[in-house]
Amino acid sequence: MGRQPTARQKVIDASRLIVMERGAGALTYDELTQVSGVTRGGITYHFPTKASLLRALVEQDLEQWQAIEEELCPAQCSADAELIAFLRAHTNEEPERRRFVTGMLSAVTHDPPILDPVRAHENERLENVEWTDQNLKCELLRMAAMGLFWADVFGCPQMDAGLRRQLVEKLEELAVEWSETRNDSEP
Repeated sequence: MGRQPTARQKVIDASRLIVMERGAGALTYDELTQVSGVTRGGITYHFPTKASLLRALVEQDLEQWQAIEEELCPAQCSADAELIAFLRAHTNEEPERRRFVTGMLSAVTHDPPILDPVRAHENERLENVEWTDQNLKCELLRMAAMGLFWADVFGCPQMDAGLRRQLVEKLEELAVEWSETRNDSEP
């Protein structure tokens, strides 16, 4: 028999469900008590403020993105393979992730520090990058994949599934092509 989730995890799971269904604005202690089964005192013990709870949701979501990238990473997980995994994770159509992100938009607009875990992750990823032409190309592909993710979230532009598939294939094709160029130029 598996372990029962902790009160903290119950609150996080219930919060995620509420955010996906009704948005972060519907996330109240009363609603959380009903959905999670954790008392108000138990909730405030782990999350004294709504902002601390929302940051915990963002941290968990970031961990899930990283797990998806690891899962999608080709067998030889080199820097080039990590780029392809990133592209796949950000262009993979997952309605639940889209609903969660959409539910969080209002909260992060009103309280930008909620995204501090994401900022810290990205700053760490970029802190020692030497901005060679190759690395600029890789970052361009990452930004294109993120742009496609946000286009999906907002449904703007609405694009034909075939066109979207072609765009995703082109991103991966360029990642392979540009990494081959780098590999050919290395001694």
